[in-house]
Order: sequence, then structure tokens, then C-alpha cells
Amino acid sequence: MRALKTVAVALGVTLGALIVIPLMVLAGLFVWLKLTEEPDEESLELDQEGA
Repeated sequence: MRALKTVAVALGVTLGALIVIPLMVLAGLFVWLKLTEEPDEESLELDQEGA
């Protein structure tokens, strides 16, 4: 019975890792894209003309 519980816990941890790790990678990519995003030159020009 103890071996079955150990296998169940290992399976749960594995499935959790398969879900959590890709989500963390996607979150990291999203943050990296936001940090390296170039400013939009057109919107700056429009704001200056409107003022």
C-alpha cells in the first residue's frame, strides 16, 4: 500500500511539473518581451502634434 501511495505522489508531482514549468517559461518570455519592447515612435509623434 505504501508503494502505491509513493507512485501516486510521484505521478502527481510529475503532472504538476509538466503544467507549471511551461507556464513559467511562457511567463518569462512575456516579461522578456515587455522589457525589451521598443517604444512606439508613431504614438510619440502623434502626442507631440496634438499638444
